[in-house]
Amino acid sequence: MKKYILQIFFIIFLITNSFSQSLEELKSNSQKIYEATTTLNYDQILEYTYPKVFKIIPKDKMKEALESTFKGTEEMKVKLIDVAPNFTYGEIKTIDKQKICQVNHNLSMELTFTETLEEGNAEMMIEIFKEAMETEDVTFNKEKTTFSINKVATMIAISDELTKNQWRFLNKDKENKLMKMLLNKKVLQEIGL
Repeated sequence: MKKYILQIFFIIFLITNSFSQSLEELKSNSQKIYEATTTLNYDQILEYTYPKVFKIIPKDKMKEALESTFKGTEEMKVKLIDVAPNFTYGEIKTIDKQKICQVNHNLSMELTFTETLEEGNAEMMIEIFKEAMETEDVTFNKEKTTFSINKVATMIAISDELTKNQWRFLNKDKENKLMKMLLNKKVLQEIGL
């Protein structure tokens, strides 16, 4: 009987220790991708991106797209603001040999236009940004022609054979188009997408 009880305690220890290590790695990697994003370290962003993405868009093309987005245009510049991410983690679920976890964090950015916007256009743009970014926290600074956008963003963290059991991330988009292309229906259902 003693041996049986010791075995149960050992199994419980292994399970909780394994979960703790997995959660600690998830927290560490979440911080790394957040820092890479706010400092525009494109190579590190790509390193922490779920690799199945690169079957849809090659890594070099994705890097070009990121660089182009944050380089801006003659009309508009995009800047991510480094704020406290205040990560929150959903339940780590194991689904078909994948560990999946929803990770929420604060995201703040500024969109600065080089030309002055008319008052009516600025109000219309605020509504467009609210809808597109799924947030109510959008403001406009007329003097700087800058929109400030604050929201809680969601990433889906995935650890599986493809990632060599390291946590890698997908950004959740409004219509979950990317998720539907990369994750099977069972996973989507389990994580509520």
